[in-house]
Amino acid sequence: MIEASVKRVFVGRLVEGEDVLEKLTEIVREKNIPSGAVQLIGSLKVVRVGFFNRETGQYDVLEGEGFYELVSGLGDISWRDDEPVVHVHIAAASHEGESLVGHLMPGNIADATVEYVIFEFDKRIDRKYDPNTGLYLMEV
Repeated sequence: MIEASVKRVFVGRLVEGEDVLEKLTEIVREKNIPSGAVQLIGSLKVVRVGFFNRETGQYDVLEGEGFYELVSGLGDISWRDDEPVVHVHIAAASHEGESLVGHLMPGNIADATVEYVIFEFDKRIDRKYDPNTGLYLMEV
């Protein structure tokens, strides 16, 4: 377990057409955030969520297009091989009641807005490959 304190809090929003994961990763780089927690709400015009398949070692991806309410996005920020890792799980719902939930993948495109809160921690957290799971896990 790592004990850390909140150093700074960033509150902002993404605009229509921005890739959520790409933009959050850019913010982490620009602000030199060593680790943290992320919260998201808003709307998406393209939704892409993934589920890690331990048999293949790849993510199985589900997609949706149209207007989706980004009901919730929760995650963390860490580093792997000196690159930031923004690890977020989302839940998004369409007007028709379709829900897509899972790991935030590249290609989630903001609709009207995606509001974010990033809590920066005062310690760096790295990820290391775990051969038992096939995942890069936080070193805590």
